[in-house]
Order: sequence, then C-alpha cells, then structure tokens
Amino acid sequence: MYTEVIKKLIAKKISISTVESITGGLISKLVTDVPGSSSILSESYVLYSNDSKVSVLGVDAGLIEKYGVVSKEVAKDMVVKLKMISGKDICISTTGNAGPDVCDNKPVGRVYVGINFLDEVSVYELNIDGDREKVRNKTAEFIFNKIDELV
Repeated sequence: MYTEVIKKLIAKKISISTVESITGGLISKLVTDVPGSSSILSESYVLYSNDSKVSVLGVDAGLIEKYGVVSKEVAKDMVVKLKMISGKDICISTTGNAGPDVCDNKPVGRVYVGINFLDEVSVYELNIDGDREKVRNKTAEFIFNKIDELV
C-alpha cells in the first residue's frame, strides 16, 4: 500500500517532507524504501524532544506549555513550520503518546497527525490500541491512506 502511494507521488511529481516525533522516522523510511523517492523527498526531521521541536523547527514553546506536546495545536504548529522551511507540496507532522505511560494527560495511543497539502492544513486525532509498534504502524497507515485520498 505504501509503495503504491509513493509511486503515485513520484509519477505526479508531488514533493513531500516530514517532521516526526512519535513515528521516529518511520514515515520517511517508508518513502525512501521506494526507488526514485529522492525525486520527491529532500528532507525529513525526527524531533523527539520538546527542545528540538522548538530550537530546530521553531515550534512555539508556549503551545507546548499550554497544551502539551501531544496536542492538535502542536501538531498544527509543527506542520505549518515545516511547510515554511521546506516548501514541499505535502508536509506531515506526527506527535503522540506510544506509551507505556500517560503523557501530557493524554492516554497511550493518542496521536495527532498534521497534514499540509498545497497550503491547506488538517489535523487529525487518532486513538490507537496496542503497543508502541502498533501505534506507530497504524499512524503510518493512516497517513498514507490520507495522502492517497488527497492525490
């Protein structure tokens, strides 16, 4: 499924960039697994700590303080800042709680995905049951399904 979506992006010359926290680089790994993906992916960031989100991407520290890093507000700010930096057609952000403990008063499996497609921003809340691997994999599946719908 991932391969077909990436091949579609390549064929349509639709560029993509990612800023990943909860998925830890999984989205960009799946993109780069497809031959020819260098024509659409020029950059991807794994920003796991709050400090790196602020210092590298320019995420508003006040949003993290007010809403927590696991929030729609932070996911939106991440994807908006990524679009400003990369200028790509599709920008993706991920933030969430893969467990095993509650984080920012958000349950395990709570994930926020930001997608900026041609300057239209959408943020999605996911609630996924399972261990860390399942949460990450289901997040990736959701993202590629959304991209497939968009393009």
